Amino acid sequence: MKVSLKDIAQALNLSKATISWILSGQGEAKGFSEATIKRVKEYADSVNYRPNQVARSLSLGTSNTLGLIIPFIGDTFYAQLAQAVETEAARNNYALFVCSSEGDGDKEYKLIQMLKSKQVDGIIVAPTKVSRKGIDLLTKDSLPFVLVDRYYPNVPTNYVIVNNSQSCYDLVYHIGKKGAKNIALLTTDVHLYVMKQRIEGYRKALRDLNLSNDLSLEVFVDRQNYKMDIVDKLDYLFSELPNVDGFFFSTHYLALEAIRYFIERNIDYKTKFQMGCFHETTSLDILAPRMSISRMPIHEMGVESVKILLENIQDKEADYKAVVLDNELLPSGYSKDP
Repeated sequence: MKVSLKDIAQALNLSKATISWILSGQGEAKGFSEATIKRVKEYADSVNYRPNQVARSLSLGTSNTLGLIIPFIGDTFYAQLAQAVETEAARNNYALFVCSSEGDGDKEYKLIQMLKSKQVDGIIVAPTKVSRKGIDLLTKDSLPFVLVDRYYPNVPTNYVIVNNSQSCYDLVYHIGKKGAKNIALLTTDVHLYVMKQRIEGYRKALRDLNLSNDLSLEVFVDRQNYKMDIVDKLDYLFSELPNVDGFFFSTHYLALEAIRYFIERNIDYKTKFQMGCFHETTSLDILAPRMSISRMPIHEMGVESVKILLENIQDKEADYKAVVLDNELLPSGYSKDP
């Protein structure tokens, strides 16, 4: 049988308000003795008392919960980001609801509505960019939120991203300096502003290196069907430009699928190409140990997102914050531990 505040008050011959203040951490501020505070807490533990979180949130105006919406929960990057956010939230005594939009704008909108109904204190979102109605809902609402990894350059919001253009420029420039003359780009989700920035960095590096910027080197892969589409696109690339000697992958899962393609075609990719990837994923250190990496600061992204969100929860009039973090260039691949 569930124990209530009233039950504890009757058992200890104290008022219900006294029990509530002590168990909510306000006992000392309200002037109760150490002995009374200890007595109440020990009894509550002995009867396995669990507070009614809904009633508590209505009373205090806060639920100590946050929401996180990511596009793909199975993606290693977003899984690591979720872990970083959860760890920082817990450090600040907040629980976290983690949801996946699966890249669907309508689902993202419904998840935002659901999290609002759960009375979360704030939401962190890596938006789909396919539809903006979920973000528009948050913008019109008073609920604090932060965009992470992706953002809308013309919408005033809090966001935490990386310097996509410069990071890609540095990586592609490095590949060119290592000897690659015909560097192909494999990219996807070009509707995302951050992907456009990565393409911009790739093109600028080629110009500064005076290398070929043949548009045939730019391979755009369908995100919804990328495992099959990448095969057709690479077949076409090699038939049109057999002298390709370098690859820049704008995201980690394209690098893995390209390596699968190379292995199935018996292409000695380890010696034939100079390769670079925006961020990393499990297995790349084994499959392509010489691949250069632009490593994203995932932990810092998670910490900054939670930090900004909590500041906005405490002060809803706080100014918007835009945080742009730098990637780490690993010129020899996995030479440093994450």
